[in-house]
Amino acid sequence: MMQKYAKIGGLVGLVLVFAGLLVYAINTMFTLLSTIPLILGGLLIVAYIILDFQSIKEGLSSRSAKFGSNAALMIIVVLGLLVVVNMLLSRFNARIDTTAAKQFSLAEQTRKVLKNLDADTKALGFFKTNEEGRAEELFDEYTEYSDRFSYEIIDPDKKPGIAKQYDIQQYGTVVFESAGKQEKVTETSEENFTNALIAVSREEVKKIYFSTGHGEHSPDTEQREGMSFAKEMLEDENYVLESIMLAGMAADSLPQDMSLLVIAGPRSDLFPNETEMIKNYLKGGGKLLLMLDPDSPQSYVDLAADYGVTVRNDMVIDASGIGQLFGAGPIMPLVNTYTDHAITEDFNVMTLFNEARSLTKSDNVPTGLTVSEIAKTNPRSWGETSPISGEGVAFDEGQDIRGPLTLLAVGEKDAEDQSKAEDKFDLGDVTVKTRFAIYGDSDFATNGFIRNQGNGDLFMNTVSWLAEQEDLISVRPRDPEDRRLSLTQQQAKMIFYLGVLLLPVLIFATGVWVYVKRK
Repeated sequence: MMQKYAKIGGLVGLVLVFAGLLVYAINTMFTLLSTIPLILGGLLIVAYIILDFQSIKEGLSSRSAKFGSNAALMIIVVLGLLVVVNMLLSRFNARIDTTAAKQFSLAEQTRKVLKNLDADTKALGFFKTNEEGRAEELFDEYTEYSDRFSYEIIDPDKKPGIAKQYDIQQYGTVVFESAGKQEKVTETSEENFTNALIAVSREEVKKIYFSTGHGEHSPDTEQREGMSFAKEMLEDENYVLESIMLAGMAADSLPQDMSLLVIAGPRSDLFPNETEMIKNYLKGGGKLLLMLDPDSPQSYVDLAADYGVTVRNDMVIDASGIGQLFGAGPIMPLVNTYTDHAITEDFNVMTLFNEARSLTKSDNVPTGLTVSEIAKTNPRSWGETSPISGEGVAFDEGQDIRGPLTLLAVGEKDAEDQSKAEDKFDLGDVTVKTRFAIYGDSDFATNGFIRNQGNGDLFMNTVSWLAEQEDLISVRPRDPEDRRLSLTQQQAKMIFYLGVLLLPVLIFATGVWVYVKRK
């Protein structure tokens, strides 16, 4: 009889111990409500062991107990091995991102910027406690790629003095500091953080001038034909943009701080003095981005010819049908073939052009000039030399130009006037280079197309190469792809009944059937 009560007391003791631990887990501190059940339960368990010691001893010496102890020992050994392996692996850090959009991996540009940091850079994140999760994840990723990057999370309510020092006006503000420079970000994203890193790590601010006066696309226009999106992308990477009208300027009066001249989709001819001005600028180590269209005037074609690039009088037709996947017709060629060049290094993204003309390297390239054909259409394209009518187009052998066709050509040479270039760029003994890039289309960089596929990256890579900021050439960070699954009410109910109700019932029924069968 005593043994029976002892067993009941032991069970009650276990229940009391469990209840005491549960109360402690909820309150995270020992109170009378958790301490008393723990003490009473412990006493009941000890009493059970003393009063029923003989039965316990016999049970432990039974065959089943021996098997159980062996199993417990193996479990302890396996757990011990797991602990040791975990301790060893904690010394090394390796991750694999299995998401289709690589949303948990840093973009190539971010990694390049971090690896090229030549000064200590710190990020101060001002977040409410428990609201810093996403920012801290990004910061941890950043520290993996550079020993020069560090960060600190600060709650402005707990440290108002520091928040006041940095003039923090809202939660979620991140301040990047490096070599006396500061940049604030108020939205948490990899793109914003990386742009801030670029801003504080660049010693020199590059100024880009967009030509006006000949019907060019304007970076200040927000309509489809404007380039306000391109302007935003350039300013995010710390470029400064200005507009310039070459007509009426003196031959040697171009701004000394011009890092790049952009002529985007001109509609009227250059004046002779403008042509001469551009050539003089290039002689002194200037950089030119020329984006032409099938209807661009002859003066720009002649300018390109002087630098070893022939701009054909055609319109590129893409008969592959790939463009239909993006709502594009045959006059919108897709490019997915790129030659080996700094602009397209590791670049494997398609680009979409609109009403383009083809380019080719001239037979008589000036001495010392290197010309490269970069972006090419697919073999099922051609350059249509006849006017396009509403009846459709077809390839005419001997008249039209068979693809693949080049839509981007670039060139580089030592500046002809090194003394003038050295005075302008203050590079000492470094040889100054003249660089240019010529596109057979300007629409690809306008608001209507620059966000399609890899258009923006190709445009920005071209600018980075021309401005001699090769470390910025890469595929840039993007917002994570929204891959949520949208279900109808009926589909949601079906998943609920199958997963939450039917499947557990089947498992339980199978267990009962197996038990009865073995019994």
